Amino acid sequence: MIILSLCSLAVIFNFILYFIFGSLITGNLRSHRFSATLSVIMGFFLYYVMFEAVCIPVMVMKKPLHLLAWIWAGVVVIVTTVSFARFRKRWIECFRGIKDFVKEHVVFCIISTAIILIECVVIIYCYQFTLDAAYYVGTASTSLTTDMINIYNPYTGMWQDHFEMRYFFSNYAINDAVMCFLFKMHPLIWTKIIMEAVVIILSNLVLYRLGRAMFKYDLKRTGVFLFFSALLCFFYSTIYTAQEFFVTRTFEGKTIVGSVVIPLVFLVYIKLLEDHRDRSLWIELLIVSFASVVLSNSASMIFPAALFIFMIPLFFIKKDFRILIKSFAVVIPCLISVFMYVMYVKGYFVIRTI
Repeated sequence: MIILSLCSLAVIFNFILYFIFGSLITGNLRSHRFSATLSVIMGFFLYYVMFEAVCIPVMVMKKPLHLLAWIWAGVVVIVTTVSFARFRKRWIECFRGIKDFVKEHVVFCIISTAIILIECVVIIYCYQFTLDAAYYVGTASTSLTTDMINIYNPYTGMWQDHFEMRYFFSNYAINDAVMCFLFKMHPLIWTKIIMEAVVIILSNLVLYRLGRAMFKYDLKRTGVFLFFSALLCFFYSTIYTAQEFFVTRTFEGKTIVGSVVIPLVFLVYIKLLEDHRDRSLWIELLIVSFASVVLSNSASMIFPAALFIFMIPLFFIKKDFRILIKSFAVVIPCLISVFMYVMYVKGYFVIRTI
């Protein structure tokens, strides 16, 4: 019960952090109503973009993990202070709006919460068996134990004389190690309980916003959409779908790409159909592009593919060539990651750990 309570508090803490980070984006959108759900979603991605900016220099200079942890803690404090100073009034208005929404739509809130809780209980207790799943726990555990960043092989514990470029930018698991260090938690608890719950809730927040966009703010239809989305996760059983990753490999970066990033791209596409010149939507896509590289190396190919699947039809619908130009600009972080990985595999460069 104590562990469950601590894990619940850690999940809440994560979402508070995402809300604070996200306020830096949504709080400056004067033409849009301040949204708690959008703040949390965008805050998640901005959080990892900023973490990457801190992590890469520390890692390349071969500094210890604990130094990265304290630097990142300082960054979080600064962001929290700035965000609170600038947007606290908007936060108060937002929380009042949430309170009114819950009072007005009690049934919807109860059903949605029940769906999320069922998913959390079933998925967290699900047997997760893949080698990739071992990598995420192994990376956090190895980094924490050795007090180094991506220098020791997480499968064997052996020292590596160079950084493996496949994981060089994908530092999602390193953030897990940092949080484990700061909160003195075991990596298994942080990755396989706390972050699993975070991903499940975050995925449902994206689906909630997607449902409202598709069904024109009809909450009854949105509730049905959430219900069948959950049903699909548990009964569409094949390893080649995002649903199976969501259930059996929840804390992996690939799962976030499949269950959060791709639905979010679809959501932005729906918004762009209404106004493809909305600058804030393109900024959101750029942030998601940067963060996707941090979450999983696979996103370097998946995100551009998903984006152009939606943006090419948008180009023909709107007949605006700038859509393709903006789309290409958005995927540049992914393309840089792919380029560097190919050059590394071909032997053109290597970053030594010596």
